[in-house]
Amino acid sequence: MGVVYYGVKSFKKVYGPKGDVKECSFCHKAYQETYVKFNKWGHIDFIPLIPLGADYYHFCPVCFNGDKCIKEGKKEAKRIVKENTPVTTNLVPRGVHHVAEKTYDLYLDDKNSGESFPISTGMKKSDYKALKKNRFYKKIEEVDA
Repeated sequence: MGVVYYGVKSFKKVYGPKGDVKECSFCHKAYQETYVKFNKWGHIDFIPLIPLGADYYHFCPVCFNGDKCIKEGKKEAKRIVKENTPVTTNLVPRGVHHVAEKTYDLYLDDKNSGESFPISTGMKKSDYKALKKNRFYKKIEEVDA
């Protein structure tokens, strides 16, 4: 007898900053919203077989405050993503490793305005790695302090 594994798996695709520049109601910075699409698939033995739909999320690239797009918003998100608007923000993540304290800081540097936004400071290595993953950062320039 064999064991059959089944369930639902979600695949994410980050589209990056798209659409018009808007002011965030939480951090009051004006940037293009970032869009992420999550495709849900039913799987058997870890092989995706049945598409179960997709969800779109939009959020501020600085503070990550955002919402799930519902019905009309989902259609609008699809339209905005298809337009392939050029990226007007140049937000670059930067990590600072404090060797003596064994802590990490994460900053966003805006190459257009020259501003630097602290995202989180004084983190342990595991928290730093989890934050990088949750914010969809694959490569971060890290500096030892």
